[in-house]
Amino acid sequence: MTQIENDNAGRLEKRLARERHARAEAEAIAERVTGELYSTVQELRQVNEQLDLANRDLQAANQTMKDFVAIASHDLRGPVSAILGFASTMLQQWDSFEDTEKKDYLTIIERRGRYLTRMLDSLLTVSRIESGAIEVHRETIDVSAAIEEVLEEFVDRADQLEIRAPDSLKCLADRDHLHRILVNYISNAFKYGAPPIEIVASDNGQWIELAVRDRGNGIPQEFAPRLFHKFARADSDLTRTEKGSGLGLSIVSGLAQANNGEAWYESNRPTGSTFGVRLPKEEATL
Repeated sequence: MTQIENDNAGRLEKRLARERHARAEAEAIAERVTGELYSTVQELRQVNEQLDLANRDLQAANQTMKDFVAIASHDLRGPVSAILGFASTMLQQWDSFEDTEKKDYLTIIERRGRYLTRMLDSLLTVSRIESGAIEVHRETIDVSAAIEEVLEEFVDRADQLEIRAPDSLKCLADRDHLHRILVNYISNAFKYGAPPIEIVASDNGQWIELAVRDRGNGIPQEFAPRLFHKFARADSDLTRTEKGSGLGLSIVSGLAQANNGEAWYESNRPTGSTFGVRLPKEEATL
């Protein structure tokens, strides 16, 4: 092979080597860029998911605010207007009223004031539950005795209540919270359901269950998933005539969870509804 051929072969080899090096560099750069792009896409996906979550939270907060404004404009404004109206009338025409009329007016003012107090208490309770500031004092509770205490608030309708609760049942919960849960359930059963109202306590093996059953028209199927949401109220003739904040069942659910339990609902057959709560059993004694 001549010198010229050797020189050409050398130059070709160098060129091929440079091309191989360039391809390797290009592949390394492409791999690095691809990795960086993948990481960027993953980061953007996470940011997008966080934005979607924040947007859902914002929409939920916005809906809660709308619901609260609706409650405030309707259920709070009415009692406030009545209290101011009756109080103003009495102040302006005090001497012209008979004692019986004054008593009637004051009775209305007191009733509306108590309604406002209950409403504000419900709002404060929901706020404490959501912030995790609700105080829980758990103790072993005799379920049958706890039910009897609740029934003292419904003595005028005792003939419409049926109780099935074994004497041996005990649960672990905050006594005041359990009382409030049962009062709420029974009040709702009378308000939106129909008697007889049945209160059943049982041991299902893992939990102590307390259920309140009514014989009313039941809950609209499409509304059932929202039962325990804040400000949730089904659109029916009963809910339009009965006053309420839509916070009662939300509070029940929150109190049940605070006591390591859960609130639940199921439809009765052929008619009515069952609202219940599952609570832990009493602590085992060593």
